[in-house]
Amino acid sequence: MINTKLLKSYFVKNGFTQGVTAKKIGISYQSLSDKINNKAQFKVNEVSSLCEVLNITDDKTNIFFFKN
Repeated sequence: MINTKLLKSYFVKNGFTQGVTAKKIGISYQSLSDKINNKAQFKVNEVSSLCEVLNITDDKTNIFFFKN
């Protein structure tokens, strides 16, 4: 499960919208939205790209392996 709140905070920190971020990692806005909102799962390469684009280093586990 994705920690939506924490992941979205990285969009704000980097000044990116979900649309801009989706383009940067090569997926559609709707696909990114579904994944952020736990309606679909991220692929490994998408997580890697997202971490690179949003400069996520220390919070990877807290974001992508969140236990509610």
